[in-house]
Amino acid sequence: MNKQQHGFTLLEVMVTLAIVGILASIAFWNSSDMLENNRAENYLLELKRNLNFARAKATGTDSLIVVCSGDTTRIERDRKVTCLNDWSDGTILVFHDANGNGDYNPKQGETILRVMEEVPDNNQLTFSGDSSLRFDASGRITSNPGTFIYCPNKDNENNKALTISQSGTALYNGDTANTCD
Repeated sequence: MNKQQHGFTLLEVMVTLAIVGILASIAFWNSSDMLENNRAENYLLELKRNLNFARAKATGTDSLIVVCSGDTTRIERDRKVTCLNDWSDGTILVFHDANGNGDYNPKQGETILRVMEEVPDNNQLTFSGDSSLRFDASGRITSNPGTFIYCPNKDNENNKALTISQSGTALYNGDTANTCD
């Protein structure tokens, strides 16, 4: 006599439910914390690359190189740009400062060397030093050095720090308890 079995065994049902549970937890996992961490880290590492570039360019060309935040529309239109006091406003740019006044002016033969993405609206970037960083021909900073703090949201979680020394060396510090307030 041949018995046919219809349905599932208890073991098959339990294994299936376990697999569905694991897949559901992966699908509904809140990854915003990880995204904030990555966004803050990537932005500061990009800033570090630009600071290292500015320092190398200053020493390689025996000229004054400035890093600061400027009005995005003026940069896009290649107009004179005055450095802003707030590093979260506008776009961070690296330029050759031919006349040494700290402003970018294409009519005086100054050139923009690099431009970074704007800081997203709900994020903030602060700097404890001056409104601009000026690298001289020795690669040293002639303005006040300090620490950049990047806050990827307003709740002051996942903040990251980048320190720049008087010698022009940039050091990514990673997580910090400092805030952007």
